[in-house]
Amino acid sequence: MRALALRGHKAPITFILPISDVHILTSDQTGVVTKWNLPIKRPVLTWTAHTDAILTILKWGQYIITHSRDSTIKIWLEDKLQYEFPVNALNFSNIVLFCNHYLITPATTNSNNIDIYRLDEEPIGITREVANFSSYNLVHDVKFEDIEGRKDFGIIMKMLIISNVLYIGYESGDIVGLVISLPQPTIIQSATSASIINKDVKLNLQYHNSSHVPNPIISLAALNTTLVSGSTGKKVIIHSDPIKVCKLNEAGVQAIVPYGGQLIIGFWNGVIQSLDETIQRPLPHIDADEMKTIVKLTYMCMHIKADTQDDQSYSKLIKQKKYGDLLLAGYEDGTIVGYTI
Repeated sequence: MRALALRGHKAPITFILPISDVHILTSDQTGVVTKWNLPIKRPVLTWTAHTDAILTILKWGQYIITHSRDSTIKIWLEDKLQYEFPVNALNFSNIVLFCNHYLITPATTNSNNIDIYRLDEEPIGITREVANFSSYNLVHDVKFEDIEGRKDFGIIMKMLIISNVLYIGYESGDIVGLVISLPQPTIIQSATSASIINKDVKLNLQYHNSSHVPNPIISLAALNTTLVSGSTGKKVIIHSDPIKVCKLNEAGVQAIVPYGGQLIIGFWNGVIQSLDETIQRPLPHIDADEMKTIVKLTYMCMHIKADTQDDQSYSKLIKQKKYGDLLLAGYEDGTIVGYTI
């Protein structure tokens, strides 16, 4: 059931990030970020963070990290810029944060590979720990399985962290899982001094799957601790042992949202499906056969209401509508719609 609609963006929605019970951040293709108050359904802060589409928003302690097609990553305190650095934006891959201090991005020199940066606070700064790491070369070198046809996986399309494993979905339809190890530094002591020797971040191959080939990966999600993937084709794969293939009626799996042990699937064409319900958001009726009749879905996520005591005053409670868990869907017309689950 539709519970709310947020209208303020003038371009397609690119990312939605819940940051509290009350607030979410949203972004669009023009580089605008908006902070919304859900109970009153109003924006409380809006700023132009980038000059092109924003691909990722991450929360890092008190800061917000934004990543854009304008080839920059920026770190914000509310709408005040604290730090920025360049990044490869030749593809539409997101970036991910590991252990709250390691930022993983497409590599600066090759969008098929990854870089890993360590983020430092006070003052904010970055150190590149891993440069231009190739998953394809790792798969090929250890002979995980025979690789035929093309000699690379193509550009990175989507990344996801589950526990200590980085899953990368590629243009080729391949998915690679890399275990990330962060060795503790070694301390060497002498009678007069102590030296700290920092060791490198390690990446080891754990998983490789080609079930989506030749369809590019466009969505990754975690069902508890199990990877779920979708592509431009008509199937969703649950990467259990053995894998489970779910065949679908629609193509283009834009988003996968696990909830209550089930999967909610959002498609490019605007259709959202769960086990027992299908949602379509229609446009106002237009008497023209060639006109679109539904709005394209561009992003989808869950906003989970925390089980906390609400200490707000009664006067606020009667003025503000309270919501439970919401499925938040962003659309190409700039609208964000919240559906009760």
